[in-house]
Amino acid sequence: MLKKILVLLATVLGGVSFLYASKTCVLDTPTTAILSSGSYSADVRYFSHGNIISEINFGVFKSLDLGVSWEIDKFIGNKNIKAVVPALHVKLRLYGGSMTLPGFALGYDGQGTFINRDSDGGCGYMQRYKGLYFVIGREFFVEGLIFNLGINMNDFSKPKIYWFLNATSPLYKEFVSFMLEYDNVNYFPNARLNCGLRFSVTEYLDIDCFVRDCWGKKDTKRVPSERLLRISYLGKF
Repeated sequence: MLKKILVLLATVLGGVSFLYASKTCVLDTPTTAILSSGSYSADVRYFSHGNIISEINFGVFKSLDLGVSWEIDKFIGNKNIKAVVPALHVKLRLYGGSMTLPGFALGYDGQGTFINRDSDGGCGYMQRYKGLYFVIGREFFVEGLIFNLGINMNDFSKPKIYWFLNATSPLYKEFVSFMLEYDNVNYFPNARLNCGLRFSVTEYLDIDCFVRDCWGKKDTKRVPSERLLRISYLGKF
């Protein structure tokens, strides 16, 4: 009952004060959620080949998040480290949602994965960033089961619209959640199905375990299925 009152109050005020970290995205796809004003989130993703992506986001206003992320390839191990210019993140929540209408948000995400300066038209990543996106989402059927559906475009010289969808559901109260997302839905060569578990160790710390691209097979333009770990921390100023 207390949780419902908090969520309702946040909706009326036009902002959401999350009790747990990293609700603003699943893995590669965003949600409509944003950080509460005056808070920040910091996370590190560990994935294939000793690569890491570190990211920090700030709740600047009640409807606006700003952040930056940086991929460092071969950070763990004994090979030469590669890095590119840090990427920008912006999310503006246009509407927080209601009992009948979904919330929706507009944003930009410049973080790709797997640095490759010679591939993908020189963008610097083997798997491209989200670019400009629009996402809608709301809770369905049971408490805590949240679906998000969105579109994105990451190449303005040759515009092409991609679709993505994701869902999160609690398995054990607020402490364990299941996450599922399908990225690049309408372009099968780059489509990825990702699933994982989120463990909320405390109200400020999450540990996420994922299988990314569950059915991916290695070829010249694709990274095979991989396991990864993400640690997220939520703080306030």
